[in-house]
Amino acid sequence: MHHGRAQEIFEQEFLRTGFLGCVVDGNVFVLGLYEDRLRQRVEWIEEGQEESGVEFRYHYTSLLISTILQKVPKVFDCAAFDVFVNEEHLPIILLESPAASTAPLTPSGPPRELDYHLLYRIASKCIDALLEDHQVRIYCILICAPNTLPRSIKSGRREIGNMLCRKEFEQGTLPFALVKFAVERTVLNLPVGQDPVGGIWSIKASRERSDWLGIEEKQYSGIDQRDVVVDERTSTAVTDFKSIVDLLQWRAQKQNDELAYMTVDGRGREGKGVNWKKLDLKIAATAHYIQARTMVKTGASAILMYTHSEDFVLAVHACFSLGIIGIPMQILDPNRLSEDVPALLNVIRDYKVQGIFVNGDTEAALKGKTIANHLKQSAQAAKVNLPPIYNTSKPNKVNKGCKELGYVVKPAYLTPTWPALVWTYWTPDQRRVAVELGHDTIMAMCKVQKETCQMTSSKPVLGCVRSTIGLGFIHTCLMGIYNGSPTYLISPLDFAQNPTSLFLALSRYKVKDTYATSQMLEFAMANMAGKGFSLHELKNLMIATDSRPPQHICKFLIYLIMPCTSY
Repeated sequence: MHHGRAQEIFEQEFLRTGFLGCVVDGNVFVLGLYEDRLRQRVEWIEEGQEESGVEFRYHYTSLLISTILQKVPKVFDCAAFDVFVNEEHLPIILLESPAASTAPLTPSGPPRELDYHLLYRIASKCIDALLEDHQVRIYCILICAPNTLPRSIKSGRREIGNMLCRKEFEQGTLPFALVKFAVERTVLNLPVGQDPVGGIWSIKASRERSDWLGIEEKQYSGIDQRDVVVDERTSTAVTDFKSIVDLLQWRAQKQNDELAYMTVDGRGREGKGVNWKKLDLKIAATAHYIQARTMVKTGASAILMYTHSEDFVLAVHACFSLGIIGIPMQILDPNRLSEDVPALLNVIRDYKVQGIFVNGDTEAALKGKTIANHLKQSAQAAKVNLPPIYNTSKPNKVNKGCKELGYVVKPAYLTPTWPALVWTYWTPDQRRVAVELGHDTIMAMCKVQKETCQMTSSKPVLGCVRSTIGLGFIHTCLMGIYNGSPTYLISPLDFAQNPTSLFLALSRYKVKDTYATSQMLEFAMANMAGKGFSLHELKNLMIATDSRPPQHICKFLIYLIMPCTSY
């Protein structure tokens, strides 16, 4: 312990209080908590310091917070801390602002839309104020709604906990509306290549890279171009078909009595199977209902909002046959109406949707009091006209197939300007990504899937979750038709009640190629009681993730695939 100029050594133990302070003239001054100290490396040398002396400046978050509250408008509360990344302490600022709140103005009103330009100005003002007053270069600033940051009791009051905020920041669980980085001001040890001005592709950098790699063996990459895909049963070139509709109608003629679709419930009980001929008749009945009983015409857009069922498959192919641009979407979640309803209304407005095709379960959900009122009020506030809802689950039966009734893909439907389908995806911050797919793209995706996994007609396909986009849509609606193999459908609700049912079905029907999501596997890890199945026939398991593949599910995958392992 230093006391003035004298130094005394105490052998006894001391209790660490977490306070940070100093001793002046024999008096102890407490400046704050150690956890509230923020450090940052500096490039300059303070007056009176040696060149190899101080390289950090220290700040107390209470002073930074006081400056923010005084100089930055529309800030409710804030927190500050630093994170240690790549040998640098990087300051992080968290702001609570009413401008980041989507709470409705009235209890039953629609959610407010965020003004991202205002949030961006708030973040920029905060960065400039701290740099001007404290010479603190902020690495990252995040803005969220009031009273959403983690808090703890201090001096009898609930205050934002800096360490709690840092923990949730590192875990990525903070509910922020805006994130802004200022890397160019903060990070000092960014790597620099051989040519800092010209970049890695400049003549100088390319020449030096060539000299370094001159003695190394060259790496060659090849590509297996397979322009023709052949149906192994009939030796027919599947790639000659212009659309999946033409291929399905050909299957209905050549494999009319073979199984095409079947549903399986959570207990493993099979529903009534549908052969290829009956599937064609059902699609024709659905197409006839859409053409005769709805206002949706050829070339218009329609939302397909179904549960994971055979009705969804029929509606998709009926839209293909009629030249209607289908937009598959998930059913509205009553617990997330503030997110799902604006997303639905934006799609309706942007694509000029003329109808919403549903089945019985979806119709009952949409006409429920909670969803119906919220949807109506939000549509009025957004000035969007809600299109009519059509239930396609019980059309009148027809005795002729699609080809006989004229429900075929016309040449105009195959042009690049005529999309056959639109996939929509929303990022975690509710930004929409929409992809228009033509019939040629749909057939190309099926070809890549078949050839990559070496899929055959002897092995069935299974569809379970995320049937509206990506691999889920391809396996649920397309691959069984492309391969000429049966498709088994398992409801996501049945999987949620009994996760083992999915793996039992994979084992029972000897599925060779299937897909899953990381959320599915994590849910199965937490809820599966025992194994009781063998997946020795499974060769390809494609796992779809929204970010980096999670490593903690690898052990669970080994447990699933290996014949006898303990988990």
